[in-house]
Amino acid sequence: QRTSHYPGVQADPPNDDACHRQLKAMAEVHWREHNPKRVSELEKAGTLQNNLDSAVTLASRILWQCEERGLSPDQGRELAYENLLLPSPDQNE
Repeated sequence: QRTSHYPGVQADPPNDDACHRQLKAMAEVHWREHNPKRVSELEKAGTLQNNLDSAVTLASRILWQCEERGLSPDQGRELAYENLLLPSPDQNE
């Protein structure tokens, strides 16, 4: 299995590793603070945790793809985190 320059991210990141849990916790804190309306909707639908898991999995894949294309770790994190894990605040709050 190939390794990555990103701590905790492998070529095909597993869904239940320590990095996944850490990124999920970071995303959830951010989502609750900056997107409370969306979090409330997801909780009511019973899909918050699934959405967080999906965002972390996609972010991990983006990190890997950025590395494969020669982008720096900072560039990869910017793309992955800002677009998936740390989205813009709700517009109508």
